Amino acid sequence: MALKEKKVLNEIEEEDQYEILHDFTTGENKNLDVHKTINSMDSLFTCQQCGNSFTHKGSLYRHMRVHTGEKPYTCPLCGKSFSDPGNLKVHMRVHTGEKPFICHWCGSSFSQHVNLEAHMRIHTGEKPFTCKQCGKSFNRKGNLNNHMSVHTGKKPFTCHLCRKGFKEKRNLYAHRRIHNMERFFTCLQCGKSFGHKGYLNRHIRTHTEEKPYTCSQCGKSFSQKRYLDVHMRIHT
Repeated sequence: MALKEKKVLNEIEEEDQYEILHDFTTGENKNLDVHKTINSMDSLFTCQQCGNSFTHKGSLYRHMRVHTGEKPYTCPLCGKSFSDPGNLKVHMRVHTGEKPFICHWCGSSFSQHVNLEAHMRIHTGEKPFTCKQCGKSFNRKGNLNNHMSVHTGKKPFTCHLCRKGFKEKRNLYAHRRIHNMERFFTCLQCGKSFGHKGYLNRHIRTHTEEKPYTCSQCGKSFSQKRYLDVHMRIHT
């Protein structure tokens, strides 16, 4: 880690601790008293705009930035600003490459603990985010949010060039390659190129004759899921 980056991280840590332990109205430092207050007293400091309450005045100050939009913590390397010193500390890992959270199953590392938690569900099979409309479950909240567009019909991701809408951001990114004439995924058998890896995988099945989508009622197989969906109407 570069000396400058290490110095910045240390300063962020010190500033965060200062904000937590310092009373900005009296100028007094607190340590054990803060701990006792949090564990033995009710929430004392209430936001007048939304009603959320906090056990420490410093926490209320940080919360108020949600309403004011203030972002006093700025990355010295790229200029991006944050409302909380902890968020800046996490952001600094983009520059340092630090990934302190490691999966003990496979060794994959992550810059944020929340990403490690989401990754662990791949190993455990846990899917805690469930759609209330159809019961389908997901291991990430973002995947559930994307799924909800199936029910709502919303397409929040819009191409700024042709105004075509998409349900998922990744589909918008793939679509943009059409405008940029970018085709990164090439079939090694015939040389045909595609703007999305999924399209290439689907195309390869024309060479391999693989049919991974099988009807659970009659056993007939198909190379693409949409063909199976059409076929299922025969049974319904």
